[in-house]
Amino acid sequence: MAFEKLGETNRPQHVVEGILSSIRDGSLVPGERLPSEAKLAELTGVGRTSVREALAALRLMGVVETRVGDGTYVRNAADTTSISNGIAQAIQQSEEALQLQEARAVFETGLVRLVCRRWTPGKKQEFDRLIEQMAAASAEGYEEYIRLHRAFHLALARATDNEIVEQTERSFLEYMDHEGWQSMERQAYLPNRGEYLRQSLEEHRAIVEAVEAGNGQVASDLMHDHFSRHENGMGFGEAEHDQ
Repeated sequence: MAFEKLGETNRPQHVVEGILSSIRDGSLVPGERLPSEAKLAELTGVGRTSVREALAALRLMGVVETRVGDGTYVRNAADTTSISNGIAQAIQQSEEALQLQEARAVFETGLVRLVCRRWTPGKKQEFDRLIEQMAAASAEGYEEYIRLHRAFHLALARATDNEIVEQTERSFLEYMDHEGWQSMERQAYLPNRGEYLRQSLEEHRAIVEAVEAGNGQVASDLMHDHFSRHENGMGFGEAEHDQ
């Protein structure tokens, strides 16, 4: 495959260009699995964080797809020259997505602890309704599930009885209305696949149960696991520093 050690170029773009070159010369063909993150890092001379950002950008451009628990596969061998021209923006979007996920994970794992301390029986009805609606949408309507998913996280913020917490969560969710995020969300973060949405639903149900039980540690751990799974789906996983 057409990989070279990194010179002074942008690290994620260096990885992207290596993969696109391999597609152009036929070393990688549609349906073929890419080398592991560790192997790509070794081949290109960058850290695994840069590899993850590159793969996220390629997913955003529709060049590859990540199959949870299996690996990343070449999806499209279309005009890689035109794809390369738009890759800088895709890399920027993938970096912003990673930062958004990291910020939300830090924020919401603490948020649910505060919800536990401020929980009252009167708050239960809204969450029961949201979980019921999410269950129906997970089988019937992707766009509706996404709307309800965001409504759930906003409801958690509102349940803290803290206006600043609620407004901060609204700011996160407003960012997720951007076109670049929505594309990445559909492809990797919350893909339009029934089994993925059902697993997401059960994670939210478990978080509510922990909150109702007043177990802040369990609720926080469940929220952490929730974000970790989504980060893995996007190809980020546990961050490592570049070499």
